[in-house]
Amino acid sequence: MIADTMTSSADELGLGDVGKDGYALGTLFIVFALGFLFIASLSHDQINREVSSRTMRFLVTKTGRTNILLGKYLGVWLFWLFCISASFILITFVSGNFLWYGLLECMVFLSVALAFNLIFSIILPKPALSMFFGITFALVFPGISFWAIYSDKIYISWFKYITPYYYSTLGEYYLLINILYAGVLFLIAATIFKGRDL
Repeated sequence: MIADTMTSSADELGLGDVGKDGYALGTLFIVFALGFLFIASLSHDQINREVSSRTMRFLVTKTGRTNILLGKYLGVWLFWLFCISASFILITFVSGNFLWYGLLECMVFLSVALAFNLIFSIILPKPALSMFFGITFALVFPGISFWAIYSDKIYISWFKYITPYYYSTLGEYYLLINILYAGVLFLIAATIFKGRDL
């Protein structure tokens, strides 16, 4: 149902290449609309839970902080890869082919969302606080992002250049910008984590 609705309105929304396949578009719509929210609710405490339970002190004696951060990020990324892949495998039964590009778009977008939540988990000391802030961010950030993308007002339109939604809607090689975006956010997280007192 979502795929049919989104396919018919893809041109009106200006979704570009994303709108070429209705089945991928339905999944992408769910990921774009609720992806930040799903990640904030399930993956909000990657670091601060370890810090608050004091197990992080044990981990840093065994390996470097960047390795810990990379391991946490990749572990959660692989979890979401499994979830999104399962969705696309189910879609394969209906569409008749596996939508590799749709899977790539979803995972690149979610990589940015995961990096944001990694930063929140480092900055905010308690899991309850990071969950509250993450969910608030997940509700506000997409709204402001889409407002910026589709507005011609100068006071908000500049914001589209710092939101992953913009580059995802452009499609094609613009997805590389979101990969770079996730990498920059991870480097920011690593820098903050190195200076953090555990």
